[in-house]
Amino acid sequence: MTPTGRSPIYGVLSNASMVDFPDRMTAVMFTTGCNFQCGFCHNFSQLQKVRDGFSWEKLAGVCEKFTKKWVNAATITGGEPTLAANLPETIDFLAEHGFAVKLDTNGSLPRVVEKVLDRVAYIAMDVKCVLDTYPDFVKFSDTKAIAESIRMVMAGTADYQFRTTVLESFHTDEQIHGIGEAVRGAKLHVLQPFLPREDLPDPELRTELRTRPDRLQEVAEIMREYVEEVVIRGD
Repeated sequence: MTPTGRSPIYGVLSNASMVDFPDRMTAVMFTTGCNFQCGFCHNFSQLQKVRDGFSWEKLAGVCEKFTKKWVNAATITGGEPTLAANLPETIDFLAEHGFAVKLDTNGSLPRVVEKVLDRVAYIAMDVKCVLDTYPDFVKFSDTKAIAESIRMVMAGTADYQFRTTVLESFHTDEQIHGIGEAVRGAKLHVLQPFLPREDLPDPELRTELRTRPDRLQEVAEIMREYVEEVVIRGD
């Protein structure tokens, strides 16, 4: 059954991705809006705009296009997809069109995460920093919500990963140990380098250097004390 209204998907990468969904080629689909204010966000200017989503007919056409290219997975990313009121219906719609669905989330809305955990094949949750520094670092104060989502993801049936973008000026060893405690026992934690750009929302970060590979290795060694596997992506 086709859902009512419009889908929350407003954009799709033209080519399938080999890196966004572990072990699968995936169509990458974008939702609008975010409830965090990360100073290092590469999509901040775009996320501030409210965008109309595709019609369900158009989204069905997108699915057909990728299916013809032997793509059988879809990644819903953002923005923050859990802000979309019809996210569960969107996941079901993609599944009905033959796609295994991966969800990217910041974990800020655990009640939504709870609704979709049994619907997705994979979930990737960002853990930005030590929980009690979320209000300053990403301007989000409900740290209990983040902790609850972490617990749900680890206890759910979907495969998962946690992710952290490492800023050398902020992510001290103490920060990394704190993140490790927050996700202790997790299957997989992915580390990503900070990448400077001229349009970052925090002007001070626009000239900060890219995270050094050596520092990523140091962070990985710390995280291995807490989780089963650590992967560095984009070093």
